[in-house]
Amino acid sequence: MSLQYGIEEPSLLGNGWYCMYKTNDKVDFAKKDFELAMLNVVRHPNINSTVILRADMLKEWEYDVETGKEISFEREEHHVADPESQVVNVDDLEVRNIEISADLNLSVKVAMVRRIIPRNPYKDAIINQTCLVLNSATTPETSLIVYTPHFDQKIECPFYIPHVKAVAILLHEGHLSVHYVPFAEQDVVELKDEGERVVRTARRLLQTAHKHSTGVKLGYEKKVAHDVVVDKVLFQDRYIALKKKHSRFLVDNWAESTDPKKHVFEDIAIAAFLIELWVKIYGNDFKSKMQFRDLGCGNGALCYVLILEGIKGIGIDARQRKSWKIYPKEVQKCLQEQVIIPSILLRPHPEVKKRAPELEHNGRYFPIKIQDKIGPATVVYSSEDLLKSTSVNVTEFPPETFIIGNHSDELTCWIPLLGYPFVVIPCCSHNFSGQRARYCVRKGHVKNGNSMYAGLVDRVDALATRVGWDVEKEMLRIPSTRNAAIVGTKNSKLDQWPTQEVYDTILEGGGADGWIENTMALTKKSPRSH
Repeated sequence: MSLQYGIEEPSLLGNGWYCMYKTNDKVDFAKKDFELAMLNVVRHPNINSTVILRADMLKEWEYDVETGKEISFEREEHHVADPESQVVNVDDLEVRNIEISADLNLSVKVAMVRRIIPRNPYKDAIINQTCLVLNSATTPETSLIVYTPHFDQKIECPFYIPHVKAVAILLHEGHLSVHYVPFAEQDVVELKDEGERVVRTARRLLQTAHKHSTGVKLGYEKKVAHDVVVDKVLFQDRYIALKKKHSRFLVDNWAESTDPKKHVFEDIAIAAFLIELWVKIYGNDFKSKMQFRDLGCGNGALCYVLILEGIKGIGIDARQRKSWKIYPKEVQKCLQEQVIIPSILLRPHPEVKKRAPELEHNGRYFPIKIQDKIGPATVVYSSEDLLKSTSVNVTEFPPETFIIGNHSDELTCWIPLLGYPFVVIPCCSHNFSGQRARYCVRKGHVKNGNSMYAGLVDRVDALATRVGWDVEKEMLRIPSTRNAAIVGTKNSKLDQWPTQEVYDTILEGGGADGWIENTMALTKKSPRSH
């Protein structure tokens, strides 16, 4: 696509408008493709700017182009979540019209008032904006999209939009073009300099419109569905609030060798997702109805956020991390250095227990090779020893427990088998013995490829479904490519746990021989970082 910088030419839109860029050649998509693409951009302005989080649609009208008669009207109630956010004229909900040349014979087809929410509303202001779709009764393939912010001075413009009074994207006679209305005549000088940011933005707007319209024509469909389990607005507002409260302390005091910004913002986003999930499951008073166990909690940042939000819970990891010592005492006391051995490997089978109710363990012995000052040696642990050991967690928790597996490595495939509601965010692929393993995506499930990660996600999904969980999957909005969350909150068999299906699933998955030996050996290794 070649573009022409058109500021010296009169704009087709009339007096006051300036044509910034237009395509030299005719585009190969139709008006319907253009409008579908642009309506998607209107609803998702983050496509055009990484500074923008989302748009809340406040009002929306549809009109008959020929008669001007209103066909439909919708209104949604959205409020600024934090009163400390910066805002500009957000109480103005009236549609802003702007003069367009009568030569094009354009009439409003769709009118929307949206509220743009930036990623950092304490730095960049929240604003309202009118978005119009106009069509022509005489030239059917002409379509115009107009954006008008709800203020009248250039100084009120936030960073993330062009500093002009109105922006328009026009499809006419097969050509695509971008047009501006400056706030004042003296601003035209700036529009004549291609090095200015406002001009570069016009070029990018045209490129985005062309790219997305072409994608619609070619039948492009998103491969990933976000916001399936938790509402996007609730999640994002929660994330903004948590980031404001907790990110500075965590970043400034980070004690690990890993990038603090990546890990801190990722864990805050996961905390926001979990809190909104728990509100959805248990209600607004969820804190009195549940507690969490973060298995393989690593640096403990997720536990830090959840505990300071007043949620009861414990983080468990085989090795204490340096970060643990930076947290307040109330958090430190909730972080436990323990290895995890599921009790199903140590307790007698339920059928055996029925015949011999006095049995508390299965009588097995586990030789563990160690290296001491003299040389190699073998320590033998019994099931009874491990059940009683304070350095071992056998995953027997209160019934109201919710389990978190956030990049929990060897524990990933185990978590759906423990008998508690859970969220698993898979990372590295292991089997029930703790050995590295690669799983293939099940036949008929290869929608997003058959990568090692896709195979692991599908494996966890299959395991959870097999043992009775109603499984949901969410692609989290976190700064990680390993962002799939497998959610299990309903299972009608929990009062019979562990069921024979659990034992059969472990057996069919290769068994768990070696899990205890490999788990005990974890205490001798340095922790991994993700």
